[in-house]
Amino acid sequence: MRQVPVSEATKRKYPEWIVLVVSRDEKGKPDVMPAGWCMICSGTPPMMAVAVGKTRYTHRCIEQTGEFVLAWAGEGQSELVAYTGSHSGAEVDKFEAMNIATSPPVATNVPLIEGCVAHLECTLHQQVEAGDHSIFVGEVVAAHVPDEPIRKLDNFAGDFAVAEPVKS
Repeated sequence: MRQVPVSEATKRKYPEWIVLVVSRDEKGKPDVMPAGWCMICSGTPPMMAVAVGKTRYTHRCIEQTGEFVLAWAGEGQSELVAYTGSHSGAEVDKFEAMNIATSPPVATNVPLIEGCVAHLECTLHQQVEAGDHSIFVGEVVAAHVPDEPIRKLDNFAGDFAVAEPVKS
């Protein structure tokens, strides 16, 4: 074992899931950004945590409305992930620019994105400051999956692919 820079060690975490953090601003305009730093943090009640950079438009939206949706990107959504991760919702309407198809939510005012593997509607439970990010802890108030299963899109350090499980 040898000591290395933190950046070298963290590169070895790939592949990681890609979660789309969907939010809306106080006027109702939806926004979406991809994130890799997301986890289950409570079973009862069900809660999820996601880290969002403090300079991101999504950060401001979640603070303004107190709600968000976590949606796992599905096969065929690599262009959506790339675009929404490289453009700011403060400058462009990503839903209009990418013609993102949505379904209505049932427990929040944040749209669900068609083509995703699963959606968790969340209401903000707690915000924890963590350096240059905030960790938003949301209580899951509704969950959704498509009628037909969709394979999950994974991030392989900037390259996107559908990971296949190893059959034993």
